[in-house]
Amino acid sequence: MVSQVPGLLKLDMNSPLPNTAYRSQGYNMGIVAVLEKAEDLPGYTTHPAHSRVHELRSEVCEGESLAFDLEFPA
Repeated sequence: MVSQVPGLLKLDMNSPLPNTAYRSQGYNMGIVAVLEKAEDLPGYTTHPAHSRVHELRSEVCEGESLAFDLEFPA
């Protein structure tokens, strides 16, 4: 997806570390997308590649998901 979505610099996914998994509130997977700037978020969320990943997540994952956005100063 990184080469397909404008502004997407990095996309990673992983499971909680075993020694802190008790804090995960039942979530067993996390996905982090790093965008070049906050203004790239609308293009990322509506991009067809993101939509395909979202559909796959819905098929594979059971229950609720949690999504939020953070901005870090440069």
